[in-house]
Amino acid sequence: MNSELLLILSNVLTGIAGWFVGRKRQQAETDNQVLKNLELSINLYKQVIDDLKVEIGALKRRIQELEEKINELHNENKKLKAKL
Repeated sequence: MNSELLLILSNVLTGIAGWFVGRKRQQAETDNQVLKNLELSINLYKQVIDDLKVEIGALKRRIQELEEKINELHNENKKLKAKL
């Protein structure tokens, strides 16, 4: 009877210890996966931001070109009105 009680007690303690160790390991793995996902998200957003910066630069250049063209057309329009 004493050996059976000792066997049951050791099995219960082993189970509890295994649960605690497994729980900590699972939490660590979950935290690691969350960090990896955050890193991937940050890299994705960084790439999107870089692409948008390039596109904004191209649009700014296009706006400058169009403003210059507008000024040229205004000047040409003034000259034509003066001839009339």
